[in-house]
Amino acid sequence: MQVPDPSLFQELSEDKKALWAKYGSGPNPLFIKLVGINIAEIRVDYCKLSLPFRPELLQAGGAVHGGVLSTLMDTACVPAVGSGFDAARPYSTIGMHVQFLSGASAGDLEAFGWVTKRGKSIVFCEAAVQTMQGKTLATASLTFKI
Repeated sequence: MQVPDPSLFQELSEDKKALWAKYGSGPNPLFIKLVGINIAEIRVDYCKLSLPFRPELLQAGGAVHGGVLSTLMDTACVPAVGSGFDAARPYSTIGMHVQFLSGASAGDLEAFGWVTKRGKSIVFCEAAVQTMQGKTLATASLTFKI
């Protein structure tokens, strides 16, 4: 799976950029802040995240835990889906197929999520996690219910 060029996606308005910049923060921080996920870029139907490496992200075998990779891909698709709405709407992941392609034992990670088809009540996405050197660790296909 090839990660698309972000320039293929429309830039967000300044209002939407400011709104998404606060994603996961606030008086009751969300799970993404616990994990340490940072938003790098959001466009309409596209999101790029980063995750600084910490030893706590490893599983017993010394590789980054698969749950971390899955979390990154699911989380990258949330702003990609939400960026396409004019006003906040509830939506949630109803399906996720993950393919683990390679492992990593250290180093910061990047995740990318993008919408491939947007319907009235269902949105389909693709996602990938890579090392900062561009090595793909996992890919996923996700479905969201609006």
